[in-house]
Amino acid sequence: MSASHQQYDQTLLRDLMARSRAHEASEGAGIRFANQAVARLVEAGGSPKHLRAVETLLKERGALDLPVIEAGSVRVDGEARRVSIVAATDIAADPTVRHGEMSTMFYLRDHVQCASAMMELFLTDPVRYAKEGDIGRELIHSALHLISTPAQLARFAAVVRRGDTGQDEWPHISLWFDDLEAEKPNAWRNKQDSFQMLAFLVLDALDRGFIGTDELLSAHREFLRFVVPFLRAVGFPRYESSGSWEEIAARRTSVMAVETALLHRIRVLTDNGKLGFLADGEDFTTRVGTMVDAGLREIGRRIPFESPDYELDSIRYRRADATLVYLLMYGLPELLAEARVPIGEPARPMTAREVETVVLDALLPLADPVTGGFIRYAEDSYQRVNFHTHEVQATVRAIKEDIRADAEARGGDVDLDRKQVMRGRLTPRGREAAWTHPLGQLAAWAARRSLHTRSSDPEQARNYREFAVRHLNSMLATVTGEDQWHAVLREDDGYHVREVPPYRVPECYVTYRDDQGNELIVPSPHTPLNWSTAMLRTALGLLATEDHAHRQP
Repeated sequence: MSASHQQYDQTLLRDLMARSRAHEASEGAGIRFANQAVARLVEAGGSPKHLRAVETLLKERGALDLPVIEAGSVRVDGEARRVSIVAATDIAADPTVRHGEMSTMFYLRDHVQCASAMMELFLTDPVRYAKEGDIGRELIHSALHLISTPAQLARFAAVVRRGDTGQDEWPHISLWFDDLEAEKPNAWRNKQDSFQMLAFLVLDALDRGFIGTDELLSAHREFLRFVVPFLRAVGFPRYESSGSWEEIAARRTSVMAVETALLHRIRVLTDNGKLGFLADGEDFTTRVGTMVDAGLREIGRRIPFESPDYELDSIRYRRADATLVYLLMYGLPELLAEARVPIGEPARPMTAREVETVVLDALLPLADPVTGGFIRYAEDSYQRVNFHTHEVQATVRAIKEDIRADAEARGGDVDLDRKQVMRGRLTPRGREAAWTHPLGQLAAWAARRSLHTRSSDPEQARNYREFAVRHLNSMLATVTGEDQWHAVLREDDGYHVREVPPYRVPECYVTYRDDQGNELIVPSPHTPLNWSTAMLRTALGLLATEDHAHRQP
């Protein structure tokens, strides 16, 4: 690291810390809030009426805005189809700020989660959330177009034919804005859970009447028919995936959860005749049922750990991980209880509530006591201390160049394990980044569980609602306020101190530490994160809606 860069970083840290001294956090509901106005409203209570007041304020200030971008068109079934996308962050708000790949790539997973949130709000109250319904349908149709181009379907077919392949041979779930057809290599970790989330969302939308089968093009149906043979070809449920964090590939419980829930939905909707076009033979539901059973038993064995199949000193070994929230979001406790699958070390069947408790006991310790956000997992080096400085970014670039050169020399994929090990060893140790979207995921899940149980078990419904409101408040506490500052990357490739836009949901809170050991926690440069905004919007909407207005929980 050059002396000039060291001096630049020292100046950056001094400026950032000096400007941030003016910001004062506020107390509300026993939590430290970044935004004083939000804190005052939360302090007033958590009833639907009170939460509607919070929702109104956040809507007026743009905190719940979800920028939908007209991204052009792609060819599907021989015709140009218009696509609208939700980018990872608001790339139009300040064009001088660079967000790395976030400024130039479309992430299917983030888009799908936003579409799901909009659908959920509409199905909760079709009158109040009519606009959200329109957005949700538009985003679902666009995602289907993007995953069903000729190049994408060819990738599905190739994997089904040859079996598991390299990262770039999988369907592309991160697309360059200038290659939405996915015709070129994208050099990304495509072995994830994204197209599976899209397939689940589409089936859920069809099952609940949000969209109709007449809206599916021939290519869309072909994509959905690929799901079962594709997962069988790659070795479900025990193949290795980079998962939602897009890092090292491992056998991940969180990915198994999404895929098992998806296969279960395929079996049910095929068996009841709703989606007969998915079947490829008379024994289709039997074959899918066998896959579901294998997924459930594998998940039951692994709970509550994310990737326990490796040596304890392996970079792939992981116990708690924030993505284990997918077990709850995709209804695995109910599926495991119904199938009477032995769970964890006790190796005994559990009720759905017991499974939830085991999962939450692993998840909740990941909450950061300072910010209220969630760390992704212990020892996470991504956006750790001083990550957004010249010194650390120079180290990260050197690591990437090293593993690329190694991959080219070997003629294979980059060694993601080595990349992860090097980043953990060579970047500063200390506080992990504290992320916001898991708070909204937990709040929305518990809100839905409250609605499901309000008639059968009113006391449990109240417990779910209290849990949901508590995590909603923690997420509201992360909404940015006045006089907050952070460092952003500008077009000159330099980090500059900028005032954080107020009333926005940050991706995460990150830590800076100067030479004297003084620490400062600020919103990440990627503020807002649209995925987090969508999670806040749906959790708040579900909890702010009176019981009589709910149509479909």
